[in-house]
Amino acid sequence: MTDKIKKTCNCDCLDKQATDPSRRDFIRKASTLTLIGGTAFILEACGGGGSPTSSGGDTGGGDTGGGNGGGNNGGGNNGGGSGDTGYNYDASTGTITIDITKIYQTLQTVGSGIVLSGSNTFTSLGLIIIRASNSAVRALSRNCTHAGFSVNFDSVNNNLPCSAQGGSHGSIFNLNGTVQRGPASRSLTSYNASINSEGTIITINQN
Repeated sequence: MTDKIKKTCNCDCLDKQATDPSRRDFIRKASTLTLIGGTAFILEACGGGGSPTSSGGDTGGGDTGGGNGGGNNGGGNNGGGSGDTGYNYDASTGTITIDITKIYQTLQTVGSGIVLSGSNTFTSLGLIIIRASNSAVRALSRNCTHAGFSVNFDSVNNNLPCSAQGGSHGSIFNLNGTVQRGPASRSLTSYNASINSEGTIITINQN
């Protein structure tokens, strides 16, 4: 039948339809697009995008990370350093408290003593704190009663010498604050001081 048509038709339309390169290109491109579209659908269906459980969600830097479990509850607020050094001076009441488990731990030993400067106490020259016994402490002014120079704690000689030595000075007081050697004639001013039953907190009152 085809042979008959060829004989009656002088054109090559049938051969051209079979070998038309534009038709082949169209079929090839259509097939390629179908494959690409199918691949893109498969990738998206497999979870190529973000999800609520990825590293940027709640499991990552949110609740479990730097939020609730980070520096808030376990850091400087509740469980970290609160700034308590063990020494507190309340100027409104003239009261000093010292936790000798945290600061001035030498005062845990009977017969020991420390010198406090006047910058954080209720006296201009400061205080001398002495551990008198297991249940008693003593707080004395550092103002020498002779000429007002500062008095120090001498742990070697177990006394309280005036810092101004020589000439008409050089007073020495014992650990009770009583004059041991002149020219001073009056004892050092003493303040109310106590230690709790656990032997850990010393309290000193100005009045």
